[in-house]
Amino acid sequence: MKKLAFFLILYSNFTFTQSAKLDKQEVKVLAQIWGKLGLTEKRRWDFEEDPCSGQGEWQFSVRCDCSFNKNSTCRVTAIYIISENVSTALPVEFTKLLKLEVLDVGQNYLKGTIPSEWATMRLITLTLEDNRLSGPFPTTLTSITSLQYLNIRGNDFSGLIPEHISKLNNLERLFLSSNKFRGLSVAIENLTNLNDLRISDNNFTGKIPSFISRWTQITKLELLGSSFEGPIPSSISLLTQLDNLKISDLKVQRSTFPSVEKMTELRTLILRNCLIHGTIPNYIGNLRHLHVLILFGVACLE
Repeated sequence: MKKLAFFLILYSNFTFTQSAKLDKQEVKVLAQIWGKLGLTEKRRWDFEEDPCSGQGEWQFSVRCDCSFNKNSTCRVTAIYIISENVSTALPVEFTKLLKLEVLDVGQNYLKGTIPSEWATMRLITLTLEDNRLSGPFPTTLTSITSLQYLNIRGNDFSGLIPEHISKLNNLERLFLSSNKFRGLSVAIENLTNLNDLRISDNNFTGKIPSFISRWTQITKLELLGSSFEGPIPSSISLLTQLDNLKISDLKVQRSTFPSVEKMTELRTLILRNCLIHGTIPNYIGNLRHLHVLILFGVACLE
């Protein structure tokens, strides 16, 4: 009897969960978004099928939380539209999905900038990488203070990183590489929860800022081909949690070999064309986790 009762409970819960449907208003919103992105013409997303069913193309594109209204109603929490050759502007309608936390529209041909209406969103993860978005750093993004992961690399953004970026104090991962940014606001030093920062391949001016020492939780720092001037700041030695450090193509002023002795978890160290002079410290051989060491173009070692 106990086994039978347990089976009946499991069967009941499974059936109840399966009966949950996406909120009708959100179905309409998805249809609007898909229409504006030109995806309805591809006919791979069947709106006759519930988008939260996990069936067909929906299983790769939408994630839902079906715990609303006593497990009878679903809400969209994540959308993935990756490498679909979308070449439109970003739809405002994403803002109507009030439980949306993850949005990935990377590797498309999206153009324009971020709609100002997006400032009301409560995203945790936003990926816009490898598109054709342009203009100054979208200040709209600085209002989405819930963001923990922001990836806008591989676009055509330019100008300064604004001081309002300091409002994103929940950010843990920030990818700005392969744009045309030319300046970092000092306010970025307040993003002390960062553990992964990638700002390679930009047009920054001036030296690598010494305030990087405030990012004491950072594990990955990439400054490859960002047009910074040397030297590598001595304060980098305070980033003892780093397991991945990549710096290249510094200009004007020579650097001594950065002190990485206390970076005991370091796995990858790339210092390429950094105008380093002096000797390679002996302790490098004692960094037991170090698997990749590239000192290309270090021509001035004595």
